[in-house]
Amino acid sequence: MVLSSFWVSPLTSLARLSFWRRVHKYLGWVLLLQLIGWFGSGLVMSLLPIEQVRGEHLRRALATPDWSQAISPAPLAQQLPHHQLKLSQQGITPVYQFSKDKEQLYYSALTAEVIAPLTEAQVKDLARRQYQGSAEIDKMQYMQQAPFEVRHLTAPLWQVQFADEDNSSFYLEEYTGKLLSVRTANWRVFDFVWMLHIMDYENREDFNHPLLIVFSATALFFTLTGALLLPWRRKKRNRS
Repeated sequence: MVLSSFWVSPLTSLARLSFWRRVHKYLGWVLLLQLIGWFGSGLVMSLLPIEQVRGEHLRRALATPDWSQAISPAPLAQQLPHHQLKLSQQGITPVYQFSKDKEQLYYSALTAEVIAPLTEAQVKDLARRQYQGSAEIDKMQYMQQAPFEVRHLTAPLWQVQFADEDNSSFYLEEYTGKLLSVRTANWRVFDFVWMLHIMDYENREDFNHPLLIVFSATALFFTLTGALLLPWRRKKRNRS
């Protein structure tokens, strides 16, 4: 019905066609850069192996601790009734982890003693043991604030950088030395193009924000105007 209405009057149809052609043209110019960003970022993300993006090829699991000698956590749980108990480990030593909101308390599962934060030497050793590659440690840093690339982690934590071709950074928990996250050059590229794809230039997490919705709706409207003009173009070509 919409397309047939174009042929009711030659003057009316030409005016309408001229209007929709201008709309389509200007929408194309407005959307050009973002369309390149969408398609280009989608291509890059599809080309990057997700295992390498996550750094899974660089991870090595620690040996499972021996829990047969662990004492009961009941006395500790009674002292911390509002905390959640988790089983963890420091190297091969079993550890009881009690959590409440952002508070984390660590106790040896062998002695019930409070575990102190790891020393730099201990962190270095645990980082190497959880690293699958052969490169040496380039530098390491104790961080009171999580950097942007691991913004979801809770500080303080340790950052250990390896001198490998992946430009990898390991982030370890300060008490247990648990590997929390791996960041590589591929991950940083992926994170950047993901930002372009969802148009969240601040936190790179929100894909329900108004800017993306407006551009997506505009892109849909651009496609519909193109479809609207297609029959007229075909008819004009057939007349020629």
